[in-house]
Amino acid sequence: MHYKKTAPFDGNAAKAFDLATAALTSLGFRTVARSNAMLEVEGPGMMSSRQSALLGASRIKISHGNRQLDLEAELGGVRRLARFVTWFPLGLSLALAVILSVVFSMTQNKEDTWIFPVAAVACGNAAIWLVAGPLMVRHIHRRTCRDIDTLLQNMVQMGKMDG
Repeated sequence: MHYKKTAPFDGNAAKAFDLATAALTSLGFRTVARSNAMLEVEGPGMMSSRQSALLGASRIKISHGNRQLDLEAELGGVRRLARFVTWFPLGLSLALAVILSVVFSMTQNKEDTWIFPVAAVACGNAAIWLVAGPLMVRHIHRRTCRDIDTLLQNMVQMGKMDG
């Protein structure tokens, strides 16, 4: 997943890059490269949707030129959480079905009627996550892009300030 954004900019690039560096390094990003015209950082990734949405970006590159700031972000944290909310709940549903099947087969007296509730619970749980997972991913993706846009706008404003 990639994200790109451009903003008009004719301010002090060093001040703008200082703001981005301070904001991102406080979240655990490390500076990969920095010059007068470019800043590139690499992040630790997002492990939870409760973390800062900026952690949805695993790599951010901001460059200054032609009176604009160009931002490119690799959304590796969003991609990782997308895989997690897709596969973990489905695996959990399968494990639930297996465990309940083993328990009921050992405790029930040759009646196979327990199969239907077990299948219903496991399939119902999987169906809920097949709907909820993509909705969660879309929300996380939107939050990450919104916060990246906010960072870029703050950089533009900081670069305009005198002092």
